[in-house]
Amino acid sequence: MRADKILQKLLQFDSILLLLHENPDGDTLGAASGLYQGLIKKQKKVAMVCKDLVPRPFLFLPEVGEIKHDLLFGDFQLIVTVDCGDLKRTGFHERLKKFVRSKKVLINIDHHPKNDLHKIATFNLVDYDASSTSEIIYHLLFDLDIAIDKSIATALLTGLYTDTGGFKHSNTTPQTLEIAAELLKNGARINLITKNVSLNKSIPAMRLWGLTLSRLHHNNELKIVSSVITRKDLIACKANEDDIAGVVNLINTVPEANAAILFYETEEGMIRASVRTENEKVDVSQLANIFGGGGHRKASGFTLDGKLKINGANWEIILK
Repeated sequence: MRADKILQKLLQFDSILLLLHENPDGDTLGAASGLYQGLIKKQKKVAMVCKDLVPRPFLFLPEVGEIKHDLLFGDFQLIVTVDCGDLKRTGFHERLKKFVRSKKVLINIDHHPKNDLHKIATFNLVDYDASSTSEIIYHLLFDLDIAIDKSIATALLTGLYTDTGGFKHSNTTPQTLEIAAELLKNGARINLITKNVSLNKSIPAMRLWGLTLSRLHHNNELKIVSSVITRKDLIACKANEDDIAGVVNLINTVPEANAAILFYETEEGMIRASVRTENEKVDVSQLANIFGGGGHRKASGFTLDGKLKINGANWEIILK
C-alpha cells in the first residue's frame, strides 16, 4: 500500500471521479458515498459513476442520487476505483486503460486479491485483511483529517454490515467491530440500515425466493448446494433483479454444504453465478477464477455464456 502517496494525490487534485463496480452492492455504494462526502468537505469537485442502477434497498444511502451512469473521464484529474475487484468489473475497462495511457492518476482502493486492475493503477490501497472497502475508507478519512459525521458513518457502516453478512461471516474481525462501534458513536443509523437491507423483502421477492428454494440441488460428492433463477421467473413473480440479492446467502445456510452457488440469467442473455461459503477450508475464489471471475475466499462470482433449461424442480446449464 502507498497510503502516503494516495493521501498526497487526493489533497493535490481538485477534480476527482469515484468509480463504483457494476451491479453495485452495499460496500461499493457505502464506501463511495463515505469518500464522496469526505472529499466534498475538503472542497473538492467530486463525481461518482456506476454503469448500473443503484439497487432499491440502497436508495436510502446518502448522496447515491448523485451517481451518474456515464461521464467524460477526461474531465477529471484523478479517478478512484472503489471496491471494483478487477478491471472488467468497473464496466469501463477500455476507457480506464485510455485514461491511464494519458498519464493521469488512477487510484485503486479495494480488499480483493490482486488482478489486472492492480496492474494498471498508478497507486493501490489494498488490504486483504479488511472486511470491506468501507473499512479501508474509514482509515483513509481519518488520515485525511476528515470528521466522520452521521451521514458518512451511516454510509460506511452499510458497507461493513453488508460485506460481513450483518457481522455473521468469518471476515468479521475485532477491528471490524471496533470500527462499527466508532461509527455508531458518530451517529450511524443501524436501524435504517437493517430496515432497508435485511428487513425489506417484498411479496414478489418472497415468491422468487420460494421458487428458488424449490429448485435447490445438493451435490453429495462435492457438498455444493445450488439453485437457479431465470428471466421468466422474475416476470412470473413480478420481481426484479434487486429481489435476487440475499438468496445465495440463504441457501449457504445449509449446514452440510461446503459452498452455495446461485445461477441467474442476466438481461444480456448471460448466466451470472454468485458463490458463497463459510467453510474455512474452502476458497470459492479459486472456482470463480477458473471461469474468468474473481472475488474473495468466502464470496466470489463469475459469468457464463449459456442458458438455463428448467423442468419443474430440475434444471441444467447449457453452455454456448
